[in-house]
Amino acid sequence: MNIKEQLVTFGLTNNEAKVYLACLELGLASIQQIAHQAKLNRITVYGLVEELIKKGFVHTDYEKNKRKFAAYPPMKLYDVLSREHEQVEKKKESLKTLIPELKALNKFNDTKTNIIYYEGEEGLKNWASDALATKGELLEWTKIEEFTRPFSEYLKTYYYPKKFELQIPTRFIFIDTPEARAYVQNYIKNPKASPMKARFISQKLFDTSGFMVIFNNRFSIALPKEMRAVTIVDDIIANTQRKIWEFGWLHANDEIQNKPYPLDK
Repeated sequence: MNIKEQLVTFGLTNNEAKVYLACLELGLASIQQIAHQAKLNRITVYGLVEELIKKGFVHTDYEKNKRKFAAYPPMKLYDVLSREHEQVEKKKESLKTLIPELKALNKFNDTKTNIIYYEGEEGLKNWASDALATKGELLEWTKIEEFTRPFSEYLKTYYYPKKFELQIPTRFIFIDTPEARAYVQNYIKNPKASPMKARFISQKLFDTSGFMVIFNNRFSIALPKEMRAVTIVDDIIANTQRKIWEFGWLHANDEIQNKPYPLDK
């Protein structure tokens, strides 16, 4: 990734990045000078400079009563990150009131069978996030690395922090792999982790790339390699799958627990 492409990741367009780089190279300069350096139309550059001023990358100065422009020092990029972080935190805070309000408006009918399909990377993230609405216990049966490998950043920055904040109790049936053992250790080592119990099934006895989740009145399967998932919303189907899951739990071994489990009698 070249320097211009990296600047685009900080919220600049391709042409804005060109103009910012031209400003850095020129120092205090006129629109005409910047346009020549960036190899762009002068009128186009004027609009781009105004956008860069709004975004905090460029500032205005005067030389002999003529308006000129200069780039802020590269360290300014840390300020950009700081502002983005503040905005994200504000949005997270607003979700605490926004989500309940949106749920109240939701006309989704939970009284009959509904099927929800998810596709693509964002679809799979939405599929995983749905489980954060668990009331009670979350049940998972999985070859965990099939999901953690492609979605590590999403899990680290959103899913785990939110799940641990909500303290959602979860029981896992893992296909017994080194990744599954390491995943459990993350729960054990993190004092903020939500309550968890895990058991393991040998790959020789049972292996699958699917990811099964049961919560509330929902039974859900994801196929991360194919970037698709489906959730069935139905009380009877969900409860039937719970019984099948419990059968698997009885035949799994080597139970590990990180803290007192709230549903234990």
